[in-house]
Amino acid sequence: MLRRPWPLALVLLAAGVPARAQGPTSLSRSGSGARAAGMAHAFVAVSDDGTAASWNPAGLAQLRNPELSLVYALHDRALRLTGMRSADGRTAYSNRRFSLSTASVDFASAALPLTLWRRPVTVQVGWQRIYQLAGRQSGDVLRTPVAEPAAEPAVLSVQTEARGDIDRASFSAAVKLTSRLSVGGGFNLWRGAWTERLAFAEPAAGVSDMATLHADNRVRGENVSAGLLLTWPRLNVGLVYHSPFWSRYTFRRQIHSSLGPPDVLDGGERARFRFPRLLGLGLAWRPAPRWTVAADLTHDQWTDTLVAGLAGRPEPFNFFDAAAPEFSTTRDTLSFNLGAEHLFLREGSVLPVRVGFGWEPQGGMDPATGDSVDYLMVALGGGYNTNRLKFDAALQYRWAGGRVGEIVSVSTALRGGFERDAFGQAHVREWRLKVSAIYRIPDTDGLKAIVRKVFG
Repeated sequence: MLRRPWPLALVLLAAGVPARAQGPTSLSRSGSGARAAGMAHAFVAVSDDGTAASWNPAGLAQLRNPELSLVYALHDRALRLTGMRSADGRTAYSNRRFSLSTASVDFASAALPLTLWRRPVTVQVGWQRIYQLAGRQSGDVLRTPVAEPAAEPAVLSVQTEARGDIDRASFSAAVKLTSRLSVGGGFNLWRGAWTERLAFAEPAAGVSDMATLHADNRVRGENVSAGLLLTWPRLNVGLVYHSPFWSRYTFRRQIHSSLGPPDVLDGGERARFRFPRLLGLGLAWRPAPRWTVAADLTHDQWTDTLVAGLAGRPEPFNFFDAAAPEFSTTRDTLSFNLGAEHLFLREGSVLPVRVGFGWEPQGGMDPATGDSVDYLMVALGGGYNTNRLKFDAALQYRWAGGRVGEIVSVSTALRGGFERDAFGQAHVREWRLKVSAIYRIPDTDGLKAIVRKVFG
C-alpha cells in the first residue's frame, strides 16, 4: 500500500548543494483508486476491487470476475511563504505564492480470478505512478534591510523546476486458503527518472551574480509485498507489508556560476538509494448491510531512507537531511486514516457515497528549522456501479504548515550545507481529484480454460 507523492530531490544536499525550500511536501505513500480515495485511504481491510493489489494483495482473492481497471488523477497544489526574515531579523523578504496543477493516468491493471489446485486464485498485472515529480517556483524576491531604512531594497530572482516520475510495475497473486483466510503477494519493479533545475540571480556592484544547478536522477530497483486478509460476515482484518530495498541510483549534477568555474559531479556506478519498509494494519466493520466503516494504521520507517555509495561520499546518509543515520532528525511515522461508505440501491445499479479523514505525519523535517509537518486530509466520493461497470470519483483536500528556511542568494546556494537566507511560515493547500473506471468481464470460460491448461 504505497501512499503518495515524493519530495523534489533533497538528495542534492548530499553533494554539498542544498535543494530549494519547497515548503512542506506530502510523502505519504498510498495505493490507487477513487473508491479508496473517497474513504481517505482507509482501504487495507476492504481491498475488494481491481485496485486491491496496490493496497493489500490478499484482497485480490475477493474478486469473482476478471476486471480491467484505469485510474486518472488531477492535483492542484498551492504554497504560500509568509513572514520571511533573516536569522538575525535585520532583513525582510517579500511574501510569495505559488501554484501547480498536474494530471496523468495514475493506475492500470488487469486481474483474472480462476480456480487452481481446487482453490480460488486471482492473478493480476498492474502499473502505478507512485510519485509524480513535477513542480515549478519562479519569481522575484524583494529583499529589504529592516535595520537600515536608508539602504536600497534589492530584487533577487529565484527559479526552481523539477520534472519526472517514479513508477511501479507489479505482478501479484492471491489465494483463498479457507473461507475466512486469504493471502497474497506481489513482485514489484520500480523505475524512476527526474531532473531538477535551480537558478539564482542577484544584483552586485552594478552587475548580477548568478548560479544555476542542473541535476539528473534515476532509480531502478525491485521489492516484494505481502498481504493477509481475514473476513467474517461483519468484520475484515487486513495486514500488508512492503519490503525495504536498495535501488540502483544514478546522479549527475552540474553547476555554473559567475563566481567560479563550472563544476560537475557524477555519483558513480556504485550509488544506491534505499526505499524504506512499510507496514499497514486495517479494520473494516459493517454495522448494517449497506454500511462499511474502515480504519487504517500505517507505519513508515523513514529513518531507513538512505543514499549510499555516491562518489565523494560513499558512507550512507539520510535522504531527507543528508545527515549520517545516527545524527539524522528524520522520524518514523504512524498515519491514521478513517473512512465510511454507504450504498444506495437502485434497480440495476448501486450509488455509493463515501467520506473520510486522514492524519498523515511526515518523516522528514525542515533541514534548517527542524520543524516537523503533519498533513490533515478530508475526502468525499461517490460513484455509479452496475454489474459490469464501476465508475467512481473522489475529491480530497489536504493542508499542512510549518516553519521553513529558504535560499534566495547566489552565495548561500554555492556554499551548500544547511545555511538559509530567510526563515518564515509555509502554508500548503492541495486538492486531489481521482476518477476510476473498472470493467468486469462476465463470460470468461474460454480464457479460464486456457490458464488452467498453462498451470496444469
